[in-house]
Amino acid sequence: MRIVFATLIVVLGFPSLASEELSPKALEFLKEIGVDADAPQLKSVLNDVIKTPNGEVASVEELAKNKNKTALLRFISTRNFVQSYARDQNTRLPATDEYESSYLTPEEKVLVQPAFRKAGDELYLRSLQQQKK
Repeated sequence: MRIVFATLIVVLGFPSLASEELSPKALEFLKEIGVDADAPQLKSVLNDVIKTPNGEVASVEELAKNKNKTALLRFISTRNFVQSYARDQNTRLPATDEYESSYLTPEEKVLVQPAFRKAGDELYLRSLQQQKK
């Protein structure tokens, strides 16, 4: 059942851009910050468009046009994580500074909750081990 739910999220949850092509301005910015426009990590999220909680639209194109390096890198990392997690629930969470939950749909947030519980459990167990030393 989880696989079916995850597949539906991947197929239905990501609205597509009108074109997979990035604007020259976006391509220039990607080059400026050292992101390869042909990298699989970028291409896999190129069509992802997310409406953030504050009502803005987040996509590779929009974030690159706005020259927001940190947000763009977090968008790419977060979107790659959720896509990988939908395929394999053993996918590890990205580093905190590479993740932004506002780049997930409400359904995706529900999908990845177990990953955060697992990470929390691991941290708790490590803290218990540290106390024993």
